[in-house]
Amino acid sequence: MNKKWIVYIVLIVVALVLVIVFSKNIYFWLSNQLWKILLFLVTFAAGWVLGRFGRSGGRNTER
Repeated sequence: MNKKWIVYIVLIVVALVLVIVFSKNIYFWLSNQLWKILLFLVTFAAGWVLGRFGRSGGRNTER
């Protein structure tokens, strides 16, 4: 095995162990941040809908 693969495997194992150890803290952080993420998604979706369907004529009008 190449040394690079061993380093990647060790990093993945360390990351998994950290996620397992701190899973309760991660869950609480995500639950506190969920409303911010939802607010961002709603704002983005509203802007996309207004930009997509809110044009009157737009690019296809002839002058």
